Amino acid sequence: MTVQQRYLHPAYVLLLIVAPVLSGSAWGETKLPKPSFTGSMPVEAAIVAKKTARNFGSAPLTLGQVSQLLWSANGNTSGDATTGATAKVTPSAGALYPLEIFLITGNDTVTGLTAGVYKYDPVGNSLETVSSGDSRAAVAQAALSQMWLARAPTLIVIAADFGRTTSKYGPRGTQYVFMEAGNSNQNIYLQATALGLRVGTVGAFHDNLVMEAIKLPKGISPILIVAVGK
Repeated sequence: MTVQQRYLHPAYVLLLIVAPVLSGSAWGETKLPKPSFTGSMPVEAAIVAKKTARNFGSAPLTLGQVSQLLWSANGNTSGDATTGATAKVTPSAGALYPLEIFLITGNDTVTGLTAGVYKYDPVGNSLETVSSGDSRAAVAQAALSQMWLARAPTLIVIAADFGRTTSKYGPRGTQYVFMEAGNSNQNIYLQATALGLRVGTVGAFHDNLVMEAIKLPKGISPILIVAVGK
């Protein structure tokens, strides 16, 4: 095929038309804004001000706010200057980092994102699409019908691959994973408070139903559901 024929070929024309539509999250990945490492609220003030909410407004979150929240949950920081190892926002037993973070959104609840389930990639500070559609009601049903969860603009599921830690530490490793999930949850609370957002955490739910609702990968177990909104 000559250059002229290639540009006139119907298949090539179709590719030119469709390609822009398939950019960004349609390819399954959404790049998030770079998180800020400085803020206007001292950590002491955030500790005092943080509280649990069960009611949320309908105003959407921005991608910048989502980026800060997910980074605070399981993001990367600059590497260790001595070893070159990746450093993260939470400590981890044996630096095994078993946590996996998932974001659940509805229609128009995060500016620039369609309703769906997304997995947070801390390396690229990006979102990988897991499934499309609004799963908040299904998650709320799985959480013993706590339907206020379905009204929160976003849900963050703190999950983990327990095997990453128990493979080294045995049964004791399970406790370490729960400790790390607690650190992640506290970070989300403080970050949400610093951003002027409302937040609430749920630990009562049927694991298998949550796994089914958001299509968690095999070997990944949910630990906490964190609702965030305005």
